[in-house]
Amino acid sequence: MRLGRGIIGRQALRLRSPLLLLIGVLAASCGKVGAPLPPLRSLPARLEGMRAEQQGDGIRLVLPRPNLEALAARGFVVDRLEIYRALESRGAVALPSEDAFLERARLLAVLDRRELARSPAEEGLTIEDGPIATFDRRRLYAARLVDTRGRFGPLSDIVWVEPQGDVPTPPHALRATDEEQGVVLLTWAPPTRNVDGSAPPNVLGYNVYRRRASDPHFGPPLNGSTLVTETRLRDRDFQYGTEYVYLVRAVAPARDGTLIESRDSTPIRFTPRDTFPPAPPEGVIAASAQGRISLFWTANSEPDVVGYYIYRAPSAEAPESAWVRLNASPHPLTTYRDETVRPGERYAYRITAVDRAGNESRPSTIVVQEVL
Repeated sequence: MRLGRGIIGRQALRLRSPLLLLIGVLAASCGKVGAPLPPLRSLPARLEGMRAEQQGDGIRLVLPRPNLEALAARGFVVDRLEIYRALESRGAVALPSEDAFLERARLLAVLDRRELARSPAEEGLTIEDGPIATFDRRRLYAARLVDTRGRFGPLSDIVWVEPQGDVPTPPHALRATDEEQGVVLLTWAPPTRNVDGSAPPNVLGYNVYRRRASDPHFGPPLNGSTLVTETRLRDRDFQYGTEYVYLVRAVAPARDGTLIESRDSTPIRFTPRDTFPPAPPEGVIAASAQGRISLFWTANSEPDVVGYYIYRAPSAEAPESAWVRLNASPHPLTTYRDETVRPGERYAYRITAVDRAGNESRPSTIVVQEVL
């Protein structure tokens, strides 16, 4: 993307005297006459759907990506896209005409053909204008395509923004920590001022965003359409072991009744890890019949519990080294039959719960049963 600052005007050749007119006629009669150029406005080269919105101390422009192949098939081979900006007094009654806009507009940015081709059509094109130094002018924007023959396509609609200075600066000190029960706790510090330097910051709430580290873009806010009014949010919809990127934006009320977001906080990367074991199983009972011992217990309430380990020892007072785990992998049921016992002997049992991450709970209460 190339940035420019020159004033843009209509490029037209004006014949101002009979002598220039005669020269033009003679020059035209000496060369080979080519096929007449089709009128540009009959070509589908006009960008539709451009929009502009304030974000923090800048303006974010979103433009549709032109269909380069379709335009080329109709004789308009795109060379570049030019984006213009003009300033005028706040509260102007009407938008300027196309000619009046181009007379005073400045070239804000240029996207060449390679940049246009790289951008996926469904994502559109994004241009940032800022930071804004003063907030006393209305900002107008428009764009047009230019082909490889130097011809300008039609100008897009002119969109405008009247930026306001009482928009908060970004939140800061964003942090993420693991909590029990499948929660990532996000905390941050609030802004201290607005983008125009005024205080206190005009904060209505916050929007929190998350994406997978492998994804290119953020989706809608984690908090949906309801703003977060505290400087914390608990994220419960994620996958352990997946790396995420989080950021937060402060939100201010706009004068037209909509909302304006701050710029992004500094993003953080975080991979949730489940290091929290389940609770010990409860309600363990033992019974014996036909030379076997059966164990029963209440299922754990944690949704990520995948099974249980059953331990046995000669007595409840046996040292830790005497406890033997009877199953190699987590037992998925809440009943267990021990058939490796001898009639007339007494055995002690305790049970632990195991979650999906391999975390093992503390042992349950010990039960003792004689083999009958």
